[in-house]
Parts: sequence; C-alpha cells; structure tokens
Amino acid sequence: MKLNPQTVCQLTFLSFCCVLITVRESDGAFIPGRCSCPTTQRGVRGQLKALKIYPRSPSCNNITVIVTLKKNDGQVCLDPEAPMGRQLIRCWRRSHNLGRDVSVCLKRRRARKGKGQRQQASQRRRGHNRRASSSNSQ
Repeated sequence: MKLNPQTVCQLTFLSFCCVLITVRESDGAFIPGRCSCPTTQRGVRGQLKALKIYPRSPSCNNITVIVTLKKNDGQVCLDPEAPMGRQLIRCWRRSHNLGRDVSVCLKRRRARKGKGQRQQASQRRRGHNRRASSSNSQ
C-alpha cells in the first residue's frame, strides 16, 4: 500500500488540530477542590512579610492571595474579592507592570485626615457643628 503525500499532510494537520483543541479545552477545565487555599479570610492585622499571588489555573478557578505575617511567620489566605485582597492584587499587578519590587505592597498606609477633615473634627469637639436652638430660629 502506497501512501499519498497529500493525504499524509492532511492527516497530520488534522491530528495537530485535535491536539491543540484538546489542550485548549483541558486548560480551561475547572477541577473543584484543588485550590491551595480552601478557606480564606477577609483581612489580617499586623505587618506583612511576604506576598504571593497565583492567577486562576486549571486546578483552581480563583485568584489565590497568600500573605505571610511578620509576627509569627504564619501564612494566611485572603479572599481576593475582599477590600484587602483587591488592594494587594492591584498593587501586585501594578508593581509587575512597572518592574518594581512587590515589597512596596506590603507596607500599609494609614488614611491621613486632610486639612478640612481635621478642622471639621475639631469644630465638632468644640460644639460648633450643633444645630441652632429653637429660640434662635424664630
């Protein structure tokens, strides 16, 4: 039996397409229960020592955020949908896009009160923000 070169090329191309489709489909398949963080927390207290973020994968349908605490070197899994998880993911992506070190994301910034907020707070303490009494509003 003699093989035609055109038929061999077509068969090879068809086999290659089947392999590509199989790889593509299996890459997107979600297998439940294979995430490295089965349970997550909304946030943590204390200083952070390290940050690891793993994107979605065939074994886990979620973004995985793992932080290491300085106090006891304990690792904690954070919820990627919680405010702290979203903030760390955003900072991590920004750092990677700009080629910076991820350790910048580990430093927490406290919200500072602006000049207007400080004045309002001191006025409230002194009683300037009270409503006028009924005798003055007549």
